Order: sequence, then C-alpha cells, then structure tokens
Amino acid sequence: MNTTTAELKNIRERIKTIRFKKGLTQDNMATMLHISQNAYHKLENGHSKMNLSKFIDICKVLEIEVVELINGPEQAYTFSKYYKKPLEKVL
Repeated sequence: MNTTTAELKNIRERIKTIRFKKGLTQDNMATMLHISQNAYHKLENGHSKMNLSKFIDICKVLEIEVVELINGPEQAYTFSKYYKKPLEKVL
C-alpha cells in the first residue's frame, strides 16, 4: 500500500495541530526527539522523509496512538475497539 502525497500532508498537519494544542514548539519537539530544531522543522514540513521509528517517537511525545495520527482522532476510537477483546490462545 502506497501512501499518497495528500495523506502524508494530512499526517504532517495533524502533527502540527496536536503540537500546537499541547503548547509545544518545534524546538520542544526537537529536544524531546533528540534531533535538531532544523531537522524537526524539515520532518514536520515535508522537506525530509520520516522513518517509522521517528514516526512512533513523535506519537509518544504527543501522547497519541499511531492510528490517530494516521487516520485522525475520529478513527482512532473506532479502530481501537477491535483490540479490547481478550486474546485467545489457538491450539
């Protein structure tokens, strides 16, 4: 499955929106992610590619689920209902 340019833009916009809501600056994010402010700016604005590890780290810093960042907050809760079922061991 390929991610479209529009989907990537939406993800980056969600990062920025959530960061603003939490009162964090790009410098705060960069510090918590152990990267330079310039490197964070490039990630958030789409000037550099974001690897999966950094994507997960951003979710941790923003205290959100990965699915919320990918699909938006309205989808996070509908998706998570499937994981509330107890796992059964198959023999």
